[in-house]
Amino acid sequence: MTGRPALPDPSADGTLDSLVVLVAESLGYSCRAVSGEVMLLEGPTRLHVGMRDLRQIARLIPRDDWPALVSDHITTLTTALEEPLDLWDFDLARHLLRTRLYQSAADIGGLAARPFAEGLIEAVVVDTPTAVRTVTGHEAAGWPVSADALFMLGRANVRDDGPLRVDEHDLGQVRVAVLSGWTAYTATHLAWLEEYLQIGAHGALVTVPNRSLVIVHPLRSSDPSPRVRYRAAATAAHELHSHARNAYEEGPGSLSPHVYWWRAGAMSRLDLRYQDGTAVLPEAFAAVIVGASRSERAEPL
Repeated sequence: MTGRPALPDPSADGTLDSLVVLVAESLGYSCRAVSGEVMLLEGPTRLHVGMRDLRQIARLIPRDDWPALVSDHITTLTTALEEPLDLWDFDLARHLLRTRLYQSAADIGGLAARPFAEGLIEAVVVDTPTAVRTVTGHEAAGWPVSADALFMLGRANVRDDGPLRVDEHDLGQVRVAVLSGWTAYTATHLAWLEEYLQIGAHGALVTVPNRSLVIVHPLRSSDPSPRVRYRAAATAAHELHSHARNAYEEGPGSLSPHVYWWRAGAMSRLDLRYQDGTAVLPEAFAAVIVGASRSERAEPL
């Protein structure tokens, strides 16, 4: 694009981190970095602030607007935790519950969460008018429902919020369906993906690079040649992987840069390797998709 001035890179210096410290201290919190992507605030309560999302948002706005961005972000987080929220009355709390996907690294212990796919967890959250916050295992244990029922309720509330938008696009050489929405729960809809798209016995390739975007390529090739089926799947995996890595870095709300194999409601990560710039599929995946001999499955595009 031309005509649009380049905006500063929030990771180029420590300005954004310094702003977080200043805002935190003004609210009565001490603040220190615990990793390159996380700041720990300790004061009236204790919380971790993910810097990746903040940097991704800051990259989209002028530098002069960073102080307002940081102030609003930190104030919203601290207010949500400091405001009393009576979660012990389950009849009142149940309508606020949702389940949301996070990176596995976000589980610092004590959350009401479970594995969703490699690198991803599904956590129970409380969605209030001012913020979304995770539910602790201690809070969930005080409710008169089982863990399974709690996750079912959270998913049901996400579904009741309404469906996602589904559009078809060409991603390089590959036709994909894009599921998107202005919601933090877009990725949760993967739990009922087959209600959005016709997906055959071989399943689909899926990416979930950030909280607002799911890209799906159903695996429907019926070509009689195992080699052609292999190359079609490898081409799709390559295109989705390339796009996912870029969308993951851009954010906001980064989830995963990887490609997953969705099949019968379960997702497994495809650890692709590249040979001469082309994708080589994991052998177990290729065996199901093409049913080819070992020599055919091992050949890249």
